[in-house]
Amino acid sequence: MLEIRKTAVSFDEKDLMELERIVIDGDEKDAFRFLKKRVYDTTAHAQQVRLKSLLDTGNNQTKDCNANS
Repeated sequence: MLEIRKTAVSFDEKDLMELERIVIDGDEKDAFRFLKKRVYDTTAHAQQVRLKSLLDTGNNQTKDCNANS
């Protein structure tokens, strides 16, 4: 499940050409696939990496605090 917050997604030239083709063709199935792959999956992956980073940092801080006790 995605965290609900502002998110920026960038598209390279290949993505923009694919998006233009989908719009011109009016291809609903390809539009859904594009959104799923390039927007949803990319956003979900970025959030997972962010969460993992926060958890890893949190674990290191806990270990450091325990070492000083």
